[in-house]
Amino acid sequence: MARVSVKMFATVREAAGTPSARLEAQDIEDLLEKLGKCFGHKLSRLLDESDSDPERLVMLLNGRNIARSRPNPVKLTDGDEVAIFPPVSGG
Repeated sequence: MARVSVKMFATVREAAGTPSARLEAQDIEDLLEKLGKCFGHKLSRLLDESDSDPERLVMLLNGRNIARSRPNPVKLTDGDEVAIFPPVSGG
């Protein structure tokens, strides 16, 4: 298991009640499951909704955009940083 830092922004931060966390996880899917368990129903529901519609949340792994719809889970390594936030729009 990898020890990773998670930074949460906007609605994700509000649902979690915190801007950041440190967790151990094997891959992104494992991490999201653990985040939902650790931070409650609001965050769990938000993450579950993004599972059915991957464009609802943006996830960066060490600054690079990763898609949850990939056929294989994205593996994590010690020291990775994951950022999770809703898509940014504006004009």
